Amino acid sequence: MDSLFLERMLLLLNQGNFTTTYKYALLLALIDVNIEGAGQGGPVTSVTTRQLAERVIVLYWPHTRPYARRRARLRRVASASGRALTPALTLRRAGQGQRLSEAGWALLQSSTVRDKKRRQAEIVTLIAKTRAALHKRDASADRRPHLAQRADPRRYERLVRDVEWVLAEKPIPRLQIIGSSHDPFLYRLDWTIEQSKGRLIEPGLPKLTEGALRAGTLSNTLQLMPGVHERLVSLAAVLRPLIHRHWSDMVARLNSLPERRLEEFLFGASRESLAPVREPLWRLQGGRCFYCGGRVSLAQAEVDHVLPWSRFAEDGLENLVVADASCNSHKSDLLPGREAILPWLSRPAAALAAIAEATGWPLARDRVRSTCAVVYRQLSPGVPVWRGGGVVGRLTEDEQRGVLGALGAKGGGA
Repeated sequence: MDSLFLERMLLLLNQGNFTTTYKYALLLALIDVNIEGAGQGGPVTSVTTRQLAERVIVLYWPHTRPYARRRARLRRVASASGRALTPALTLRRAGQGQRLSEAGWALLQSSTVRDKKRRQAEIVTLIAKTRAALHKRDASADRRPHLAQRADPRRYERLVRDVEWVLAEKPIPRLQIIGSSHDPFLYRLDWTIEQSKGRLIEPGLPKLTEGALRAGTLSNTLQLMPGVHERLVSLAAVLRPLIHRHWSDMVARLNSLPERRLEEFLFGASRESLAPVREPLWRLQGGRCFYCGGRVSLAQAEVDHVLPWSRFAEDGLENLVVADASCNSHKSDLLPGREAILPWLSRPAAALAAIAEATGWPLARDRVRSTCAVVYRQLSPGVPVWRGGGVVGRLTEDEQRGVLGALGAKGGGA
């Protein structure tokens, strides 16, 4: 583990100068893009602002839903804290107010004050407006980004471009500023912005403009510093929950809410959101728990992430199985051993593709498998893995080679 790199990351998280939650989304997006790239071959040396925008949209999408369904519930929380909560983002279209739901509140993700009013983070507002417009046309189209993209490609493309510009203008050039110092230990840019009036962050570089970025006369590429790709991939399982906690803490402070319940809302995998694939997977598995093979009723079946959601945030269909409550609880956030990995990799590809087509759920077969290969290649023999039931064992070198061989990957050991 690179202690200097980790120390700089901790310093960035604790002392970076930000008034929104953008830095957390940007860091998670960088991790995700690097993990995905690692499974496609050689090391990632650069990422684009568009790649980051697409991933940031996925991260913020569930945050635009109402935090509570009843005003009274939040009023009690607000009353206890002595502070008022901001009501749900009201979207104006043709003079009519549109809420994202019949009752609820949007969580502030910015400390910016304008005209004596607290302002929502711009990216959250952009996504909320897109979701509201899609929901008006089709109640199911706004549930997930891939459904929105399929329902209205042109509107979704505008959203990506708008989010890309916000990232380029705000968090990307500012992320590596600690105090008044600029420490580019993650990436370098071919352009800069003003840190303060008349003072550029990196003198000598051209100043960013929206027109130049959109026209391509300024590069949209972030050049990763040497070793950053390897460190982000190897430290992902440590950094992700840490970033989640910092993000949740900031939103909790902005909205006067309890941190633990808020973190589950922001980053927990909602069983309701996985409902469309639960029955098809249950039928594919013959009404049995994927892990233990025991019978489980549809009502009791739970959708589980083979690669734990809390560590890898991957809900492509390839990463989902149906399990009973006991196995799901025992496995929790543990990585599975070969007892589960090898049968998982042997599932019928055509049947999964048919489910993906029928439900509109992304299959993500290549991405999930490449992520799995990256994960198991980085593991050190001896790390805990789940064996089934309440049994936790240790990863062996032979087991690691077997898993990587089944994935068509090479190498092993951290």
